[in-house]
Amino acid sequence: MPLLEIRNLVVRYGEIEALRGVTIAVEQGQVVTLLGANGAGKSTTLRAISGLAKPASGDIMFDGHSIAGLGPEAIVRLGISHVPEGRRVFPGLTVKENIMLGASNRKVPASQISREADAMFDLFPDIRAFSNALGWTLSGGQLQMVAVARGLMAKPRLLLLDEPSLGLAPVIVQAVFRIISQIRKDTTVLLVEQNARMGLSVADHGFVLETGRIVLGGKPDELWGNEAIAAAYLGGHAKTHA
Repeated sequence: MPLLEIRNLVVRYGEIEALRGVTIAVEQGQVVTLLGANGAGKSTTLRAISGLAKPASGDIMFDGHSIAGLGPEAIVRLGISHVPEGRRVFPGLTVKENIMLGASNRKVPASQISREADAMFDLFPDIRAFSNALGWTLSGGQLQMVAVARGLMAKPRLLLLDEPSLGLAPVIVQAVFRIISQIRKDTTVLLVEQNARMGLSVADHGFVLETGRIVLGGKPDELWGNEAIAAAYLGGHAKTHA
């Protein structure tokens, strides 16, 4: 049984149908990447999973149980953590305080949360020196690492990552994706990316969304081997892939 299974999901914003019968599955321990152009429905898919967008029809199954229509707090408690696009942190809180907020769904002592937040700096060494810095002082790459660390503090079984490379310098993108490769040992990841090369470099499986529909799914090599998809989303012919 997949950890996450989306079946014929339809989401509407007013009269606009953002998702038109999306069906995907994510197995325990996988990294699965959703690719597609702006407006294809990638972020809406994550918002529906995390309870921020209400399905019009279809179903979302997590660990064998339907979560379609549940609120965000209930979904977080089930073990799903959503790191949305935009690297949102609280500017007036320190880096460590922002990270600790990720554990707000867990009934554990504050001292334990503090220790776990400190341990996050082992996974994110680039922000260790900024532990006591306020959120507004950080660069885009540092904010992204804080946002992912905060998502991991919920101890999720499934981490939803929305465009983690957006607007970042290439060297920072590589650092973020190294972290994604590391956390997959303990956490299943559903990743939304426009940077197809990076998104597929860490993936076990990928899906391509076009105007709210899944048009292709497969292992990364299979997606690279599809010339039409490679030309549209992956920057050219499959042979250019290193």
